[in-house]
This record gives sequence, structure tokens and C-alpha cells, in this order.
Amino acid sequence: MNTKEKIVAAALDVYNREGIRTVTTRQIAREMGISAGNLHYHFKHTEDIIFTIFGQLQRDYDEMVALFDKKDLVLRELLQEFINGSYRLINKYRFIFVNFVEVCAWIPAIGESYRDLVMRREEQFVSLFRYYAELGMFRQDIPIAILKGFIRQIFIISDFWYSSFAVLGGRCQSDALEDYRQTIEVAFYPYLT
Repeated sequence: MNTKEKIVAAALDVYNREGIRTVTTRQIAREMGISAGNLHYHFKHTEDIIFTIFGQLQRDYDEMVALFDKKDLVLRELLQEFINGSYRLINKYRFIFVNFVEVCAWIPAIGESYRDLVMRREEQFVSLFRYYAELGMFRQDIPIAILKGFIRQIFIISDFWYSSFAVLGGRCQSDALEDYRQTIEVAFYPYLT
């Protein structure tokens, strides 16, 4: 790992542990045992670090979704893969999910990048669900507007579930995965055959 990658890894750890409101670049540098000047050589602003972490989250999500393009799984198996994979990403990048609205307001480029991502994902999911509808595993009678609305619901659940879970008092990791799994499965239930 080069210094820049080490900074990103340390920042991710500190942000997940402490949140974004109180963490400074000096704190990240101190955590790594490097000077603040060295950190600022690689990242001029805190926003640059967070934008880089968000880019890493997007790449990790892209890799996960690329696995779904193989389409050699039964839909219910694919659903479990999606649940497990997206939960791992939520947990790995939890500070982003807990503070997503604030992060997008603070760093508009993240909001723009997210909107582009959602548009790309919508097309991928429509194609995927139509494929499984042809195989008889997903309802075929869903109008496109409803299907796109369902896909939006999946994004809302995935992107804001962690905040809801935390606010409602969830703390235990094993309970978290099961709660996330149940929430996603309930959303999918009316669409499966």
C-alpha cells in the first residue's frame, strides 16, 4: 500500500469510529504516525479524502454488481448475494451511510456522482429483473414505472437503512444483518414468483 492508500484506509477507520463532525486531517495523520504536512501533500482538504473514499465505495459496489451480470444464479440466491454484499459495503463504509445527506450537501460532487450511479444502476436492475421475469422467477406483469419505483425503493433501503437501524436502537451486528436481510426480502416479496 502506498502512502495515499494508507491515508484513505486510516481515514475510513477513523471516520467509521468517530464520525465526520469531529475528525480532522491532523487526527488522521496522528493515527497514522505521519505529519499533517505529509497527509496534506496527498490530500489538500478533508473533502478530497472523503470523495476518494466515496469513489472506493462506488468501485466496490461496481464489482459486486458485476457479479450479478453472470446471471447463473437462481433469483433467490442472487438476492442473498446482493443482501450479503451490500450489507458488507454498508458496514465497511458506514460513516458515509450514517451521514449521507450531510456528506452530499458538504461535497456536491458526491451527490452528482451518486445521481449518475443511480441512473446507471436503474438500467442494470431493469435489465436484470426482466431477465428473471423471462425465466419465471420475477413477475412479468409489472409496468415499467412500477418497476423503476421498486428499484428506487431498493436504493432508499440500501442507502438509508443503517441510519434507521441506528436511530431505532439497533446495536448488535448479528441483529443488524438479519434486520437488513428481512427489510430487503420484504421489499422483494410481492415481485417474486
